[in-house]
Amino acid sequence: MTTIAMANADTVSVQADVLNVRSGPGLAYDVTSQVRKGTTLKVIGEENDWYQVRLEDGNTGYVASWLVENTSVSAASNSLAVVSSDGNLNVRQEPSTSSEILGTLKNGDQINVISEQNGWAQIKYQGQNAWVDASYITIRESTTKMDESNLQEVTVRENNTNIRSKPDLNSSVIEKASSGDTYAIQGVQGDWYKVQTKSGAEGYVANWVVDITTQGESTPKEKSKTTSLSEATIVLDPGHGGNDPGAEGSNGTLEKKATLKMANVVADKLRQSGAKVILTRDSDEYVSLSDRTKIAEKYNADVFISLHFDSLEDKDASISGQTTYYYSKSDKGLAKDVNESLEKDVNITNRGYQVGDYYVLRENDQPALLLELGYLSSPEDEARINSSSYRNQVAQGIYDGLADYFAN
Repeated sequence: MTTIAMANADTVSVQADVLNVRSGPGLAYDVTSQVRKGTTLKVIGEENDWYQVRLEDGNTGYVASWLVENTSVSAASNSLAVVSSDGNLNVRQEPSTSSEILGTLKNGDQINVISEQNGWAQIKYQGQNAWVDASYITIRESTTKMDESNLQEVTVRENNTNIRSKPDLNSSVIEKASSGDTYAIQGVQGDWYKVQTKSGAEGYVANWVVDITTQGESTPKEKSKTTSLSEATIVLDPGHGGNDPGAEGSNGTLEKKATLKMANVVADKLRQSGAKVILTRDSDEYVSLSDRTKIAEKYNADVFISLHFDSLEDKDASISGQTTYYYSKSDKGLAKDVNESLEKDVNITNRGYQVGDYYVLRENDQPALLLELGYLSSPEDEARINSSSYRNQVAQGIYDGLADYFAN
């Protein structure tokens, strides 16, 4: 594990408009909160090229060092960057505009950043150390690997998932993965995870076709003692929101908007039975995964249901249907009841119920499900998703499934 000296930096200032604070030192860790540009954060530690900081509310988390600034050093060690200059970017021998020019870089060129200081980035150029103006480059990826003890994996959702040579839908496919296959995360670049293929080659898989798997198992949860839906407290979680749009359909449907519309219809149906219903968000706002599970804990929810719409990387329109996910073994009966009712009430292919290693399930202390209610990559499903009749069918299915669950 590589650690960069902090150079006695006690505080850092946020340079990005909105900066994600994560639960661990890497882009694969969950976002726990956000801070805005100009916020000053107290640094309490450093791991690889991430600062551990203390927030105003007393909580701690990790922020990317290349998105904050201090007067001494921004530890962007071993990071991939892309030149974002309109013209040629001068490569200099020393971090000064008066230093000798060794050559130039063009817009879009990729470079490996060794470190940053005082607005300059140190790079490798033609076999030697050199410097460029850091304001004309964009850090894209840390190439430093995670500590083995914190290593995370991705689990593939569908058969024939593409592992590509580059983090780009136009790059060549180097391996086909099957449902349930796992890969260790070697790094993150944009919306892609860098993984090692079964043949040992380096590859990339899109983050919207896999689930994150972490070490450790959940503690079995006791079944709710509530015996009637009218007595129950249900937390509905419209997936995504704010600067996290989720998947997008071929006709422009955004998952974040579709989940909120669905949640409101389901909430109205459940409230008609007398159930107490809480939404994790009631507008187009960003809510962290951690805060979503905390809402379930705060209200001691009898059931937490996260609503989503699926999508495939290659936009295969032939894949369609609804899937019910659970994590804890104690929630298998809940998943079965809800899934069976959805199969009966909803006019869409039912893909069954299965274990899903999602954060809002894995880290939830309450009985929890995650419903993928159709594929936005399927034009047929997308049309259903946008219809009021389909939303009413789903609401009826969830209503019937929960009624059966509590009665039993």
